[in-house]
Amino acid sequence: MREPPSLTRSASLTGFAEVVRALGLDPYRLTTEAGLPAASLSDPDLRVSAAAVGRVLERAAREANAPDLGLRMAETRRLSNLGVVGLVARDQPTLRRALDVMVGYSWAQNEAVALSLAVHGDVAVLREGAPGARPGGQGTLLNLGVITGAIRQLVGRDWRPQEVWLTGPPPDDLSTHRRVFGVTPRFDQDFNGLVIAARDLDRPVVGADPVMAERALRYVAAEAGDRPRRVADAVRNLILALLPAGDCTVERVCRHLDMDRRTLHRRLAAEGEPTFTELLQAARIELARRYLAAGRYSMTEIAERLGYGSLSAFSRWRRGQLSRLSVPSPLVGEGGLAEPGRMRGFSARKTSGDG
Repeated sequence: MREPPSLTRSASLTGFAEVVRALGLDPYRLTTEAGLPAASLSDPDLRVSAAAVGRVLERAAREANAPDLGLRMAETRRLSNLGVVGLVARDQPTLRRALDVMVGYSWAQNEAVALSLAVHGDVAVLREGAPGARPGGQGTLLNLGVITGAIRQLVGRDWRPQEVWLTGPPPDDLSTHRRVFGVTPRFDQDFNGLVIAARDLDRPVVGADPVMAERALRYVAAEAGDRPRRVADAVRNLILALLPAGDCTVERVCRHLDMDRRTLHRRLAAEGEPTFTELLQAARIELARRYLAAGRYSMTEIAERLGYGSLSAFSRWRRGQLSRLSVPSPLVGEGGLAEPGRMRGFSARKTSGDG
């Protein structure tokens, strides 16, 4: 049975009309040709196709030659544009709790957006991206720009991420990126996300009202009660978030999901999904294909990015997967290009499956 298309609030188009008009385009022509109702530019609470929103953002960026379109839109946003999720986040006591709300209930704003938050030593990584989705693009810039602005509203205008990682290539003009994020992003990276100082997670939210937060959270939780939450999707997101740090173990994933291994295995089986080990294997194959095709990583770097503690362990795995990788192994050798910017505090550690 085919799954229904993912929907998003039309609030995801807030600022679109103003930005594209300033760039000399007709917003109504663009939305109509993308299959979106004209009212989506004025009514923030319509449920519209997330794929159609993505298409209209990409087309507008191409026609206007504006690779920073998503960031320009993000500059028009406020926390209130996130709807009830923004209201709940605004009244959490700390940034950590606020981000937990934004990650856990991002579907209420956009069903196609997947967020994950993982702490690695003195840094936290807030990652954006759904498994299997096309990496990067205007939607990603918009989401990360909106999250950055929301965090500043929560804890203070002086806040900025330590780093911003983007999978796409750098544009010629980085002025909008620097203005929105407060730092120069790293491009051609493994994932899209914000690298945050772990200590910032304990910063208090300015003007938080715990009573209002509890009421709003009960409302959102009640809304979530009728929505099926697939453990397999959460596991896939966590695997992709934890693998580059070499810390992707079934125990670590279970801690993030607040369940034991037995419960995790039972939930995956009930959803008709593979085991954790099989999901981990599939993620490694997907990432290995990407790294090998890029042709700029050494085997040692690929081994680390896939969570192998040694090159020999990775080589044994690779020999058994050559037919599934679909990329000739000589494409990348030990003389491959160095990784453009390693994340501070990250090191390769052994990963484990569910056995």
